[in-house]
Amino acid sequence: MKSWKANFTALLIAETLAMIGFGLSSPVIPLFLEEDIGIVDPVKLKIWVGLIQSSASLTLAIFAPIWGHLADIYSRRAMLLRAMFGGAVIISLMTFVNSPWQFLVLKSIQGCLTGTVAAATVLAAAISPTAQVAFALGLLQTGIAVGNSLGPLIGGVLSDFLGHRAAFFSTGICLALSGAMVLKWVDNDKRPPIEKEQKKLTLLPDVRPIAASPPLVTMMLVAFAVQAAGGVAIPMLPLFLKDLALKAIQEPRYIASSTGIVLGVGAATAALAAVLVGKYSLRLGYWRTLIFCLSAGAILSFPQIFVTNIYQLVILRALSAFFIGGTAPVINAIIAVSSEKKIQGAAFGFNASVSSAGAAIGPMIGSAAAMLSYRAVFAVAALILGFSAWHTMRRRKLSFGN
Repeated sequence: MKSWKANFTALLIAETLAMIGFGLSSPVIPLFLEEDIGIVDPVKLKIWVGLIQSSASLTLAIFAPIWGHLADIYSRRAMLLRAMFGGAVIISLMTFVNSPWQFLVLKSIQGCLTGTVAAATVLAAAISPTAQVAFALGLLQTGIAVGNSLGPLIGGVLSDFLGHRAAFFSTGICLALSGAMVLKWVDNDKRPPIEKEQKKLTLLPDVRPIAASPPLVTMMLVAFAVQAAGGVAIPMLPLFLKDLALKAIQEPRYIASSTGIVLGVGAATAALAAVLVGKYSLRLGYWRTLIFCLSAGAILSFPQIFVTNIYQLVILRALSAFFIGGTAPVINAIIAVSSEKKIQGAAFGFNASVSSAGAAIGPMIGSAAAMLSYRAVFAVAALILGFSAWHTMRRRKLSFGN
């Protein structure tokens, strides 16, 4: 059995590669629907973008608690392998779709099978010593953010020069490689023996320990809001950048690459925040850190309404993403310290479920807001984050009295 550091290092590298893979195709979905599938009507395009971007998150929200519960009972490593290899097959098949309905079906199946972030998080929490959990989860979140940063940058270039379909096939390759790394270099976590009676339980986990914990409920509501806020704006970024270019009387060239730059720079600052917050949040206080990050993210999201070029948007997205990215390791750390080891898989599974529900609802809200104006999506994102900061502050006062 290798040391926890060797296991965690391999897990960190594999999950970072997986997130690079997912990021390869994230900037190109609206452009793929418009240029390859042939949806040229602006209203239909916005509707399809919202539906397809939401579908994987919606099905992931349904299946994440089931996978998390099975991870507690059987194997957390096996759940990660399922997510990586299953995603590799399904996303590779997206290379060959010729209609939005085919794309929608495959994206929905993707949500059923994937969920690498939740699977990697619960495995990392299980293999890390208790004193190192916050730091390990912060490092993992940094790897996820680095993957989110590099993926769109690489994917945008691939898409512009090799075609949008190349991005989906490349995603499949990255996920297959990440799964192979986990299979070879990551050991399963140690756990107390599971009683036979527990293994006979239903696929659905017992929600009572989670529902009875105010910190866990609050963290899941905040995770829902953070994902919804991100989902509001991100799917519309390629269309917004195209609109900016047209209004500036410029030819809208390299939109996928430009989108990759905006998303990549934001993810890079989120990666920096994740490692800093993961290191210092215990000293500063998890709840104080979370409230500050949510408030700053809301304040910096609002001015994005008024940008007139990509450079302004890159700067503001980088600043807001820094603080929004800082919420993830804090939320994960509070969940880890607020739940018993035997239900951590279920707790992180439910967190992934509500996060995915937020990610599913966000693009739908964004599509509706974009009917008024692309700029409205930034206002909506700011409002969601601001409300989350207020709710977290209120819950903290009720729980701790200060």
